[in-house]
Amino acid sequence: MELDEMKQAWARMDLRQDGMEALLREDFRERRLDKLRTTMRWSLAGWAVEIACWVAFVAWVASFWVDHRHVTHLLVIGLLLHAYGIAGIWSSVTQLILLSRIYLFDAPVLVLQRRLAQLRRFRMISTLALGLPWWFLWLILPLVALTWWSGVDVFAGSSVWIWANMAVGVVGIAFSLWLARRLVNRPVRSPWLQRMIDDMSGCSLARASRQLDEIARFERQ
Repeated sequence: MELDEMKQAWARMDLRQDGMEALLREDFRERRLDKLRTTMRWSLAGWAVEIACWVAFVAWVASFWVDHRHVTHLLVIGLLLHAYGIAGIWSSVTQLILLSRIYLFDAPVLVLQRRLAQLRRFRMISTLALGLPWWFLWLILPLVALTWWSGVDVFAGSSVWIWANMAVGVVGIAFSLWLARRLVNRPVRSPWLQRMIDDMSGCSLARASRQLDEIARFERQ
């Protein structure tokens, strides 16, 4: 009887240890997921503000080309900026939806990692696509703002200078695309390059990715 009682006591201790380990693992997972949700809440708020800024930009550009619809080059410039603003809204809304799939719906860590990787890829592509036109926009936007504010068509008297800068912009875009294609399939070893990639894909998303990796490593142990 004493031997049986000892076996039962050891079995109960093993069960308690297994239960404690399970509780500790669950507590670790929940605390890391809470940190992940906090990170994603900031990202959601940031994209909501970004969408509001894009909507304000589109409204302003629309008022510009409507007021100058009788001047062909101002109408064309205004419509191109309008299309750029709509692309910015679409990009931000899509990212908000992709992040909401991670934030609102519970899923295994592997699924969350896959969804986050999809979001980071989309953000990198959209950041590149919306960033390349700034080879032109750095000049065009101030001139549009000056024309809108002063009522004077500043494009009319600066056409040669503007076209020269547009040619430089074409070269800049070609170089940027060449560099992106060279880097896209290479392993990232440079800390500087990794920081640039994290900036393009979103620093908060990079932090969320590291948090998910930490949870996944713990669950594999």
